[in-house]
Amino acid sequence: MDRDEAAKTSTELQSLFEGVALSDNTRRLYVAQWRKFVGWCAARPSLALPARPRLLILYLAMLAEERLSASTLKVACNAIAKAHELRGHVPPMSHPLVMTWLRRLTDTCSHEPQRTAGLTAAQLRQIVAAMGDDLAAFRDRALLLVGFAARLRPAELVELNVADVVRRGEGIELLVPARRILIAPGRDPITSTPLAVCSWIDAAAPVPSGPLFVGINRWGQRGGRLSERGVTLIVQARARKAGLSIAGISADSLHLGSRDERRLL
Repeated sequence: MDRDEAAKTSTELQSLFEGVALSDNTRRLYVAQWRKFVGWCAARPSLALPARPRLLILYLAMLAEERLSASTLKVACNAIAKAHELRGHVPPMSHPLVMTWLRRLTDTCSHEPQRTAGLTAAQLRQIVAAMGDDLAAFRDRALLLVGFAARLRPAELVELNVADVVRRGEGIELLVPARRILIAPGRDPITSTPLAVCSWIDAAAPVPSGPLFVGINRWGQRGGRLSERGVTLIVQARARKAGLSIAGISADSLHLGSRDERRLL
């Protein structure tokens, strides 16, 4: 498969879960993981549907390098399996080689300590207040505040595009798969999510249809879409710089924040 054909196929598969009888939360998680897989296949380029067992093993190995939790790995596999079922294909997870890899990865992830706790509004305020005013700070401020205010999982955060942000007066609306999230201005400009997001977009001036959160190197040059692992590294680095212990802090700490804590920003 050439790259043009892979790109076309990728675009066609993005909306595969539209109209499927799933709960809003399940559909949202499946869409995020399916899009990630489809994009990964298109970059190779290889067919995402039907996916060859050995291709899926390579993808699982990539996920393992990102140190995803067992639950995230399970959602990714369920999304890929469901996509195959919708198109009348046998899910590649049923292949013996894939099943062996899945058992190995699941066992490894299950034995890792799961100590992630939700950030509090006070902790997030401390982290944001310690940030500077360079391009990476603009991105990280927007990233953390969006994840906390909208309670988005890492997979959802990294899938956001600039076009998914709609300015509504002083607030913003996020166009997340299967739902729209309205975020009002915060009480304090330092922790105002709409202000942080708009400031990041204006400072970075990315392509309108491109990813909202991208990598930034030491010279301030923008790269490709952030990975879930990249989000965790950013959260931990910013927490450490603010003087907080990073024990139990990961990208999941953002969406685990309680509704009461969100009201305090």
